[in-house]
Amino acid sequence: MLINFQTAKYISTIFSLGFIGKMPGTLGSLAGLIFGIMLNFFLDKKIVFAILILSTIIFTLCIHVYQKKTGKIDKSEIIIDEFLGQQIPLIFLDLTFLNIFFSFILFRFFDIFKIFPCNYIDKRYSGCIGVMLDDIIAGLQAFFLILLINHYII
Repeated sequence: MLINFQTAKYISTIFSLGFIGKMPGTLGSLAGLIFGIMLNFFLDKKIVFAILILSTIIFTLCIHVYQKKTGKIDKSEIIIDEFLGQQIPLIFLDLTFLNIFFSFILFRFFDIFKIFPCNYIDKRYSGCIGVMLDDIIAGLQAFFLILLINHYII
């Protein structure tokens, strides 16, 4: 197997951060926010985008291995999807305080409430693709709303 279970577990749970009892998704988002800020601050956006694409593939494979071994479809300890989804608005926005703030708040909003099409994907796809895809879409929804906020309000 390309990825062993221990590696898949540590990546899927962000080095066991997902096993912390309270609000693991929010912790995963916060970790993604901090990591995303650092990546976008130190690297060119094109490199960050390439890292994001490669990470999506690796993280999806890790979730697949973890789910297959544990028999858990989308349990709360799998937080690498929030980690990744949180970075999507950051890659396309300037790193201002308001953009970072709205990125975190709006991503969590869309991730928790699963507004269409996230709710559709969440109900239709239970495997690793569904786990990742609804957070990718929540990140895109947050990004587009921030664009509207920046254009019409700020």
